[in-house]
Amino acid sequence: DTFFIEQVYTDSTLENTSRYFLVDFFDDDLAKEILISEGLDADVASRVVEFAGGVPWIMNEVLRDDPLAVIEELYRQTRSRMIELLRDDERLKGPLEELLRGEDLYVKGGKEVKKLVEREVLFMDPVNGVVRFQTKLHERAAREILRVGG
Repeated sequence: DTFFIEQVYTDSTLENTSRYFLVDFFDDDLAKEILISEGLDADVASRVVEFAGGVPWIMNEVLRDDPLAVIEELYRQTRSRMIELLRDDERLKGPLEELLRGEDLYVKGGKEVKKLVEREVLFMDPVNGVVRFQTKLHERAAREILRVGG
């Protein structure tokens, strides 16, 4: 979890006693391959990966039910949570817009970025110095809500 990782890297008692291993989502090609091997039609698998990427728990949910309905419901939930978060704190829009425009939020940082990481809208990789959206669903929701091109 990103929040825990930040604690490890900022707590001087843990800093030199810990190692960081990035356990990331499957890349799109592998995710599609897995979904097809589990019985999904190639076109449906492509749509799932296009909207959600290779998030293992999402892939598991998709395989249990109607894949496109699951993706639509997960997107709706993600979008609703993001709308509530932005309604509660308008300042969070700025970093999301900047990330959607391709700006480097890792260097910029700030309270808002930290809050978005803690709320798992964004993911921070402190070793490689990267901030990105937690999932493709989060990025899609941000693009739609903030109407930033893509």
